[in-house]
Amino acid sequence: MALYYLLLFLTPFHADPRVGQVLLEAGPFIITPVKVLGLSTVIVACLAPTAKGSATRLPSSLPLLFVLFALIPVVVTFGSGLPVPGPQAGQLISGGMLLVATRSMVTTQRRMINSVRILVAAFTFGSLWVYKEHFIEHQARAWGLEGETNYEGLMLLLCAPMAFWMVRYEQSSWLRLTGLVSGLLLVGGVVLTESRAAIIALGVVALLAALSARRKLLALLMLAAASLVLAAYGPASLSQRFRSIKFNGAARNGDEESARIHFELIKAGLLMIERHPVVGVGMGQFKAVAPEYNPNLAEVAGRSYIAHNLFLQLGAECGLPGLALFIAMLAVGARNFRIAQQASAPAIASLGTAMQVSLAGISVAALSITAEELPFWILLFLSHSLREIAETDVAGARKQVVNRSVQAMAASGNVSISASSPPVTLRKKRNSSSMVLNPQGANPRSVSSAPQLPSSTSLGRHPRVARTSAINRR
Repeated sequence: MALYYLLLFLTPFHADPRVGQVLLEAGPFIITPVKVLGLSTVIVACLAPTAKGSATRLPSSLPLLFVLFALIPVVVTFGSGLPVPGPQAGQLISGGMLLVATRSMVTTQRRMINSVRILVAAFTFGSLWVYKEHFIEHQARAWGLEGETNYEGLMLLLCAPMAFWMVRYEQSSWLRLTGLVSGLLLVGGVVLTESRAAIIALGVVALLAALSARRKLLALLMLAAASLVLAAYGPASLSQRFRSIKFNGAARNGDEESARIHFELIKAGLLMIERHPVVGVGMGQFKAVAPEYNPNLAEVAGRSYIAHNLFLQLGAECGLPGLALFIAMLAVGARNFRIAQQASAPAIASLGTAMQVSLAGISVAALSITAEELPFWILLFLSHSLREIAETDVAGARKQVVNRSVQAMAASGNVSISASSPPVTLRKKRNSSSMVLNPQGANPRSVSSAPQLPSSTSLGRHPRVARTSAINRR
């Protein structure tokens, strides 16, 4: 697990030149230190024995959906005679390795919680770069480790709900304090990026968290108070950025120009989907062909951009089938989290809610950001492991309830128990209200070598037996 935890910890630093340094490049395939670590983790995960107390493995459609999502656009792009872009191919390879490692290693409740702790610690440590740029270097907008404000805001948003989950469900006081400090740092980092998409998504996350709380009114009041504090003491230019959202007319500043560019990119992307609904324009081709589909883009921006909308870019480049596969994976992940919320352990159930809120938040942010799929892969692949852990927990809780019921019935004399038997099942005796415990796999007609005595209830139903008993008492 050490390799897997290290892989998770390096997630916020994947764009760092030292961690993401190119060791070998062969066409679209790029070898970096992170990919070497990922490959080593996959090999260890495949060779390692099953952990003690692992959850019951359940079938999942996520691997099939991911393979189709990865292969179909690559094959179509090759078939169209276009080159497959290295960064996108690298993301798919990294996602595949993360899928195998997560499915093989995160199989117990302890490992799941440790994975959450590692993610929170890693992204909190990464957020310190945002604070350094804002307070020490006095940059107007902090870029962070991602080198881009929108991407950095989305990555920090990923772990904020999980940090606040630690505040409530960690047993150690210092871990609860760590969760509180981490959550505040992550939320503050999102604000300091001044990314409109990330801050809107942060509001959605906060609202969903408040609606899922037990004391909804109190949570909503706290959310309103936090919004007032942000409006009063947040970055001075933040409110100006939201007032500069403009979709027509001449842009008067960079923020208005950014909003206009987003609008023109949406029109270009929709035209690509309309003309190439099945195969798209090819992986990584959106930026190159966008001015052909919307000439106004060149007039507004003077150059081309990526879509600034992950869903729009997937639909334009990979066609509607590729977009449908990605949305299907999101739906499967949301369903896994919803099932996990039914776990008997409150910590696991609440973790399902926190991760579901995170998934909703980054999905909202992706409507205005062409983000890498890495944060989605982290949550989606962990979702199935969390579902397996939750369903195993529920099955164990039901078994305990049955065993307690059986013991209570045995103590009251309504159940007879075969001596030293393997796991047992209940069998109702013929013509009787009493129950007999059968050893698993035993012949129901020969339950125990000891004769079963009739209960007082059954004596009352047989007059001949009752009469004999009365004579004996005399």
